Amino acid sequence: MDPSHEVGQGPQAATTQEAPGQAPRLGPEHQRLEAFIGEWKSEGVLGEAAGPQARLKVIAIGRYEWLPGGFFVLHRGEMRFGEDRLESTQIFGFDESTGRYWLRLFDSHGFAREYEGGERDGVWHFAGPHERVTMSFENANQQLAIHWEQSDDGVTWRLLCDLKGTRVH
Repeated sequence: MDPSHEVGQGPQAATTQEAPGQAPRLGPEHQRLEAFIGEWKSEGVLGEAAGPQARLKVIAIGRYEWLPGGFFVLHRGEMRFGEDRLESTQIFGFDESTGRYWLRLFDSHGFAREYEGGERDGVWHFAGPHERVTMSFENANQQLAIHWEQSDDGVTWRLLCDLKGTRVH
């Protein structure tokens, strides 16, 4: 989950583009999203990019589940840091036409963000023009390290949030 208050212009909306009348097909790319499925509890800290809230402890809970059909994963979560709270909804998917994964994030502060990325050896990378996240599965997919960064110029990146998650169900 992303505690930032900055809105970025994300990549073009990714959709699966098939010939008219031809339905998308589930593939191994969709199945890779299975690693996220479940309930997670995370703890961590906000980084310098969080401004005056930097160094605050973060506690987060979230649930990842398949949407009907098995093409997309829905994540709903809540973060608490200091006296503040951020709720977010994320949808993950795969775009066959580009061979890339995508992530759409909507939060309770009114922001919507788009990210594009991929997975390799259990490490997921998603990036937008001003934010990026790396999510690394560990311990047979029972732990998840989440590292958010933010950049004003797309060159210099500052820590936004570091979380360590544990699967609770």
